[in-house]
Amino acid sequence: MKKSIEISNDKFFELLDKGWQVIDVRDKYEYENFEKFLPSINISYPEVLNNVNKRWPNLDTKLIFVCNHGNRSGLTARHLHKLGYVNVYVLDTGIAGL
Repeated sequence: MKKSIEISNDKFFELLDKGWQVIDVRDKYEYENFEKFLPSINISYPEVLNNVNKRWPNLDTKLIFVCNHGNRSGLTARHLHKLGYVNVYVLDTGIAGL
């Protein structure tokens, strides 16, 4: 059975309490000028895709990707999952749903 990479708000906060890293994949303008979730690190979707192996060489790194509504973060998480990352999730509602 395929593991779901989408998580609910409750699961998001549970993993956050356990120290998982939150990556906001919106571009810099969106991150600086619109609602954001802290603590998160802003690394745009293209930058994540171009530097994934350098940034996170360990396939067990615990990452949760977020964006406004879950679209770009979903693409990002699915891409990393296909590369073999086993602990990547996306907040299914996006930041707008928190």
